[in-house]
Amino acid sequence: MEEQPTILSHEAKLKALLRNLTSTDFQLYSNASKDFIKLVKSESGPKYISLYIHNSSKCIELEQAWDLRKTKTGLYLVLNLISAILNHSYGKTRPDKNPKVVAIVSALDKFAKSIVENRMNDLYKELNSKEAKRQNATLYLLASIVRRSSWMAWEVAKSFDFKISVFGRLAEWKAKKIEVKKKHYSTRKAFVGFAVSFLEVGNARLLRGVLQQKDMYSGVLRGLGNDDEDTVVYVLNTLIDRVLVMNSLVPTGLRSVLFGSVTLEQLGSISGKEGGGLAAELAHEVLCRVCVDPVNGLMPDLKRVPSPLRGNPKRLLGIMKKLKAGEVENHRNLLLAIVKGKPSFGSAYLDEFPYSLEDPSSRNWFASVSLAANVLSSVGDGLAFEFLDSQTQEPPTLNSPEVQNIMKCIGPRSFSRLVINKGLLHSDPLVKHGTLKLVLEVLKLLELLIGALNSVLSSQGQMIHKWESLKQDIWNAVRILLPDPQVLFSLLSSLNEFYRGLEQKSLKRHADSEIGDKMNSRKKLKIDVTNEDTDILVAGVSYSPDAVLPLDGEAIINGDDMDDSKDEDYFVKLITELWSLHSSPLPDSTIEDTEVLFYAKLLNALTIYYVSSKLLNLSCAGLWENILSVIKEEAFGCIEEI
Repeated sequence: MEEQPTILSHEAKLKALLRNLTSTDFQLYSNASKDFIKLVKSESGPKYISLYIHNSSKCIELEQAWDLRKTKTGLYLVLNLISAILNHSYGKTRPDKNPKVVAIVSALDKFAKSIVENRMNDLYKELNSKEAKRQNATLYLLASIVRRSSWMAWEVAKSFDFKISVFGRLAEWKAKKIEVKKKHYSTRKAFVGFAVSFLEVGNARLLRGVLQQKDMYSGVLRGLGNDDEDTVVYVLNTLIDRVLVMNSLVPTGLRSVLFGSVTLEQLGSISGKEGGGLAAELAHEVLCRVCVDPVNGLMPDLKRVPSPLRGNPKRLLGIMKKLKAGEVENHRNLLLAIVKGKPSFGSAYLDEFPYSLEDPSSRNWFASVSLAANVLSSVGDGLAFEFLDSQTQEPPTLNSPEVQNIMKCIGPRSFSRLVINKGLLHSDPLVKHGTLKLVLEVLKLLELLIGALNSVLSSQGQMIHKWESLKQDIWNAVRILLPDPQVLFSLLSSLNEFYRGLEQKSLKRHADSEIGDKMNSRKKLKIDVTNEDTDILVAGVSYSPDAVLPLDGEAIINGDDMDDSKDEDYFVKLITELWSLHSSPLPDSTIEDTEVLFYAKLLNALTIYYVSSKLLNLSCAGLWENILSVIKEEAFGCIEEI
């Protein structure tokens, strides 16, 4: 009993709106258009759409309003109304067995198709009007038609002239101007919606066709850095779900064209924004897919069968150099993903390393050396030596590109032997740890190369002497790049003092406990190396609280952080982060733990140094004997005393 009055109420309201919609009075027409849109977007929207299509299946009133207003002012109002109706979920194509719903969907599809077939010239006129509100209404209408189905999207793609002169300018981002009486509109958001709507609903055939409109999608992607978060999330989500997936069947060449240098830079800017939220996460995901997966056109894959992918190394290296990998975690992770197992990219990046390591006292030095070490570690992670396996007869030469790429990683131009030696002998333990991490990663790469050479050499016959010659050439080149072994030996000289310091510190703490001397403030590291009870020398140096160095991946510490940076917990955190990439973290660690870790890594480096030289069948001037004697004399002796 209550439903009948409601229907009558809806019908009465709808009739009044439709009557005014076709009125020559602009104000009546304008109010009717806006009120109708409000009803469509309300909870009762499906009822009004159903009622209207039931009474006017060919949308006669909308056609009449269009015809009346295309020669007058205000056509954009009816375009907005039609867009709202076509875009409503109730009237879109979807699986539904209800005959009433099917009839509504069919009627709206026919109406939408008639617009594409018969009214494009009217829409071009609106686009060329130079009035943003008219241009926006047109773009929103076209997008609402495209989103109805892939079939309807294909109809628009075939009919629309993407080359009209004004079209590209609609993608431009305009700064908002605030004036008292005049409103300024931007067409960019509507343009983005129209362009991306094809990707939302398109099948493989449509995607391949519409992505040929390079200028349209270039306009979308090149301006993302200035868009609001909702727009960025919408665009990137669509790219991830519809284009950057294997089953999209979008050719590699088209994917590559989408992501030019400017677009990559825009995505890098978004992913690197502090507090960037979901937009930053999605930008990072898109960059990782585009830059790492060869199918997206940038990363080469010359081993791919049947069609090798040349990629675009120049463009890829360009974005690598613009990443703020020393300060931004997303940028660092992207860089490491790109160079993983790729000496060519690792060496190219290190050749033009964007940070200076000349001055260890620099505030950003620790982050820089950590980054360099992590790049080397990532290069070695998953590194294959196909170029050696493919050499069935003649071995490659030292100057071959493949060997040189690895050699440039082992001896980066930015990290001379002098710089490394100075770092290892520096008075600050942060500098020593950072430099040792770099040295250890270099030695690991050398170990991988030598192991691969020996594996191939074992299967050689008459060519064995040439492979031996290659090994000799590599060692001769490496020897002048690696730190002097005696520098590494000198770092072991304080093992005795270190263990004695541990013993004295343990005794002092026990004594302090007995007399009830409990310290309420957090213990600080002291520069004064003369106090043997509280200061521990690490290879002859102590932690300097004045050296304020940032954590890998964090920004340079500002003045407000100075107190924390002097705390020993902060120092331990830095060291833990430095070594945790391929090591277990150090929970509840102390300064002593970091010193033990230093010696463990030092011995690891010396061991690799020795094993590598032995595998090369070269004399190391008693290297291993020196290690054993130092360990036995210093470390083992101290342990027995303790």
